[in-house]
Amino acid sequence: MPRSKGRARAENKNFDTDVELVKIHVFSERAHTRYTTIVTTSYAIFVGFVVVFYTLFFEKVYTLDIFILGVTVLTGGTAYEIYRVHQAYRKALKKISDLIEAVKQGKVLPKLEELVKS
Repeated sequence: MPRSKGRARAENKNFDTDVELVKIHVFSERAHTRYTTIVTTSYAIFVGFVVVFYTLFFEKVYTLDIFILGVTVLTGGTAYEIYRVHQAYRKALKKISDLIEAVKQGKVLPKLEELVKS
């Protein structure tokens, strides 16, 4: 008679589904928090610099050309930073998906410290 998956997990005394799911939850919360923090900070810096550039333009410290150049460079930098962070977040989501599959198969995950480092 073939063994069921539940019975195989019950025989592995080192495997605790709840503990493994908590590890995944903590890892996913960390990834989400880092993503939203960096994106929010990038937008705040972008808006702050646009306000500064506009104020300097309004006070006639800079010409319209300098204002447009500054905003363009800042927009490009912000877009690149958000793209880079989004790629890192997608990589973390793939890792979370792989971890969930590992738990479904009854594999013990590495320690939480090792998950966070990677």
